[in-house]
Amino acid sequence: MWKVITPIVADQITFLSENHQLLAKHHFGGRPGRTTTGAMHVLTLRIKAAWRSGKVAAVLFLDIEGAFPKAVPERLVHNLRKRRLPTKYINFANQ
Repeated sequence: MWKVITPIVADQITFLSENHQLLAKHHFGGRPGRTTTGAMHVLTLRIKAAWRSGKVAAVLFLDIEGAFPKAVPERLVHNLRKRRLPTKYINFANQ
C-alpha cells in the first residue's frame, strides 16, 4: 500500500511547494519542469556574465546523495513544519 500512497503524497507536497514558492528559484532538484539541462544553461549564463564583467567564476559540485545517503527523519519533519506544510503530510513523513 505504501508504494501507492507515497507517490501521491509526494505529488501533493510538490504541488504545495511550487504553488506557495517554498523552494529557492535556483533549486532544480526534483522539481517539475526543471531539468539538468536547464540547470547547466543557468550555470553557463552566470559564468559567462561573471567573465564579461571581469570577475572570476568558481563552481563547486557536491555529490549530496553520496555524502548523505539517508535522510534524517527528525530534520525532515522539522523542515516540513518550518515551511508550514499541512500536518497530515508531516505526520505521513514521520511514520
